[in-house]
Amino acid sequence: MNDKRLYEVKAATVAFLGEQWERNYQRNKPDIARTPGVAGLFKRFAGIPAVLVGAGPSLDRNIRLLHSAKGKALVISCDAALKTLLGEGIVPDIVVNLDPQLFIANFFDGVDTRSMTLVAPTIVHPSIRENWKGNFIYYNKHAPDIPVLARISLECPKTGSLIPGGSVLSVAFDLAFKCGADPIAFIGQDLGYSSEKAYAAGSYFDDFRAQEILDQPGDNIVEADDIFGRSLKTQKSMAVTRQWFQWAFATWDTAKKRRIYNCSESGILNVFPLMTFGEFVSRFCQKNVNVPWAIKKAAKPG
Repeated sequence: MNDKRLYEVKAATVAFLGEQWERNYQRNKPDIARTPGVAGLFKRFAGIPAVLVGAGPSLDRNIRLLHSAKGKALVISCDAALKTLLGEGIVPDIVVNLDPQLFIANFFDGVDTRSMTLVAPTIVHPSIRENWKGNFIYYNKHAPDIPVLARISLECPKTGSLIPGGSVLSVAFDLAFKCGADPIAFIGQDLGYSSEKAYAAGSYFDDFRAQEILDQPGDNIVEADDIFGRSLKTQKSMAVTRQWFQWAFATWDTAKKRRIYNCSESGILNVFPLMTFGEFVSRFCQKNVNVPWAIKKAAKPG
């Protein structure tokens, strides 16, 4: 991995969020003790296809195909993509959160969450937990080189851990991986700015334009090769996320045996074999699976 870039992103994250991690965790501790952890989901979806949904602009191209995958695959959405999916009448099986900040509540504002499941870190902002009405499952952020997160994991050993990897989609990938899902597809995972839009239509960030991000001062913008071999501008944090996926795919022994496809059809995630999402659905999403039942068992307290 690019150690210098990784260090810069990690150091900036710890400096910006370290104190909030601790505050959130201390407020969440009583609830963590009585709420199911993500470990209850592990291995529950062995051999079942999973679709990991990001909020990149390429999601607009494939979102309607998700109707054909629902009920035949485990659909895991990042929090930023939730409103986009709901706008198309698609309720994801699991929503994943990573960011501990209060503004994340905007992703769920006005949403009836009673029939949904949120998988969130033990350092999630307490207001998210208080306002979520559906199933709620905690996970520890696995970061042994960050003292506060390492300590929290030791204090909550039964909760189970997921690896952040710089992005909520890397958390979703680790979740699908540990659930035993196979094959796994990414959609809406651009990790770069190949068009005027920065995010999918209907998401909280719908009004953001790529040029607004690229024009921001500082040295946060870098270039990376996209899936077509072209140079594409992206943010350091997104480039680090791709590096994390490269590391995971190369070093996790079982990852080499899983069928993992990038079906975004855009962006810089050139780590996995490419496949159109239409082909993925037609090849792998043909059998009905009772995803809600398995999640309900895992989310049951006690």
